[in-house]
Amino acid sequence: MFELYCPGINACGKRREVSKSLALVRRLIFLGLVALSFLVAAPASAGERIALVVGNSDYRMVPKLANPANDAADMANALERLGYSVKHLVDLDYNRFRQALIDFGNAAKSAEKAVIFFAGHGVEIDGKNWLIPVDAAIKSEIDVYAEAINLETLIDISVMPKVIGLVVLDACRNDPFKATNVAAAGRSLVSRSTPAKGSAERPSRASGPPAPIATDMRGLAPVEVSDNVLVAFAAAAGTTASDGAGRNSPYSGSLLRHVETPQLEINYLFRIVHDDVWKETGTQEPAIYGTLPKADIYLNGDAAVAMSDGGADAERVAWEFVRSTNEIATLRRFAVQFPAGLYTAEINDRIAQLKTAEENAWTIVERQKSLAAYRAYLDLYPYGEHVESARVTLASLEKSARSGPSGGQVDMPGPPPASYQLASADTTAGNSESVEKAWDVLKESRDQGVVGRFAERYPSLRHNRLPPGSDLALRPVNSTDWMLRTSQDSDVNSCFDGDAGACARSVKTYPDYVQLQFQLCRSKGNPKGCMINAVTEARKRGLLVSAYTRSEEEKVRNREYRRVVARVHQNVGNVVSGVVSNVVGNVVSNAVSASVSAAASNAAANAASRAASASASHAASRAASWAASSAASRSASGAASSAASKAASSAASNAASRVPIPSDVRLKEDITALADTGNGLRLYRYRYRGDGTFYVGVMAQEVAQLVPAAVSRGMDGYLQVDYVLLGLEFLTYRDWIARHSHSALH
Repeated sequence: MFELYCPGINACGKRREVSKSLALVRRLIFLGLVALSFLVAAPASAGERIALVVGNSDYRMVPKLANPANDAADMANALERLGYSVKHLVDLDYNRFRQALIDFGNAAKSAEKAVIFFAGHGVEIDGKNWLIPVDAAIKSEIDVYAEAINLETLIDISVMPKVIGLVVLDACRNDPFKATNVAAAGRSLVSRSTPAKGSAERPSRASGPPAPIATDMRGLAPVEVSDNVLVAFAAAAGTTASDGAGRNSPYSGSLLRHVETPQLEINYLFRIVHDDVWKETGTQEPAIYGTLPKADIYLNGDAAVAMSDGGADAERVAWEFVRSTNEIATLRRFAVQFPAGLYTAEINDRIAQLKTAEENAWTIVERQKSLAAYRAYLDLYPYGEHVESARVTLASLEKSARSGPSGGQVDMPGPPPASYQLASADTTAGNSESVEKAWDVLKESRDQGVVGRFAERYPSLRHNRLPPGSDLALRPVNSTDWMLRTSQDSDVNSCFDGDAGACARSVKTYPDYVQLQFQLCRSKGNPKGCMINAVTEARKRGLLVSAYTRSEEEKVRNREYRRVVARVHQNVGNVVSGVVSNVVGNVVSNAVSASVSAAASNAAANAASRAASASASHAASRAASWAASSAASRSASGAASSAASKAASSAASNAASRVPIPSDVRLKEDITALADTGNGLRLYRYRYRGDGTFYVGVMAQEVAQLVPAAVSRGMDGYLQVDYVLLGLEFLTYRDWIARHSHSALH
């Protein structure tokens, strides 16, 4: 880079010092270039508008396309004129496409608006939408998992920006494995082994609009997206798009003509494009998917400022859901959030009524202390202030009166009916901020009817607000998240470069990142059965459930997965209590049952404590408090239940905690972050599905990132954690609270 010129030997007498200076200059320049590259790749600043524009034309294994490179170049120029920071890329192979999405995804986290434009080959295969890199070698449908980019990755990234994420696909093509003899009249994807006669990519304009598209050309599958995301297809789901006869495709050409129009609201922009394309082709009908908020959004211009009162709007949104609940805590949060609101007086009256009715009911329960009384209370007041105590006592009574009478019916006052009008309300939110303010009131509610209905009305992947049973909620693993989190791992990057050894190591490190297994097959030359086995195994584990596509095939697959999930949830008690029955059940429950069943309450407590301690000394280390307590309360009989609960708590610190604890996030619900540990892990309060007791522990998926040696997979397929290896204890929430001072909790 620099040349040292010496006119004479004396002039170079200090050559060594000059060489050192030159080395320093070179180093400074290198560091400057590194810093510059860091600034270029840095995340978007607040309010920034960013765009990723990709045009794939020069395909190697399938027919080339004439226009995507032109479409992308012209779109990149248009977006730059609109003030977007544009990354324009052409003819991306798989790994370059992946790296581009990683960089763009990191930038999108802090952007205001983000646009992804892709022109090239795209197909729907196996119920999912795929974008085809130029190096894709797709010989069968199963190959797309290793060779193509899933549209869901682009949508996941588009959820991140604050105002809008827009995905534009001029790539709605046919499925080559459903129509192998289709004439190459548009941006179709057909094998080069069966090219159309003359390999003509475009029809002649002189002959008029293209002929109707064959019915076996399925195009892309429709998508359902939430948040402020729009996905625009050049052709409606199930149909295909034309490459066009001019410089641009009909779709890109129309979009280019209108995208720079000032103050053209985005929904109207795509309506105009739709009409243009339909008029030009006579067959191609573009489509958009997604629902934007009421406020106007522009690609050229700023969003309209909502004139409504955000606080009043949020109150109206929350009111529709709050007014139907009997949970006092949720009503109180509403009153605190909107102290001078329209419904303050009604809410306060409702709280007073519910509190009086519950206290009267609890007085009856404490007087009778019968099975029927506790059951009636739990049925009428599932969110009451005495629920935890009622559950514990009821469990004890049920075990001590297995064959005895239940106590008959109890006349107990239920929650009084609401005095205010419960007719439907107008809850159209003026902007997303109002919805999120309302959600702040409702998200901690134990009334799942309130939470579930709100999530159905206002679903949000960005805010982790997903309706129960939705495809987004069912997706146990987000491959996009894995892609972004592992982008700095050298083995992962080498794997995508084709290093089979790096793939093998990466698969072992990140077993839930299924794309690594597919790349392992690819790096080995896809030996017979490799991809089929990898995809089959991933599907069995529920890792390939589509989050966005709605093809008929995917609907069927998702319904089957829902049935599997339902069965798992029904048996989750067995999954969780497997450790209980095998470890603590033998350590505590049997000893308590044998020692205490015939004893009186006080004697039983002493016997249980001695039996549990004696048994615990032969166990591996410490029993999880939750496991011991659960096993004791479920297995002991008579007065043993109360005694076992005490015995379990004292034995918990000394019994068998060497056995891994089920800690998979998929087994848990009502999750709340509590604190961070000294080794970088986070503790959560949660309960297992189907279990009312709250525990404090870690999430196996997070532990796998920091201490992978502490995580293993059980026979049931769920992740479990060795707490001893982490230097932590697994406790009930009640025990955890008892060990922390009031100030520490705050």
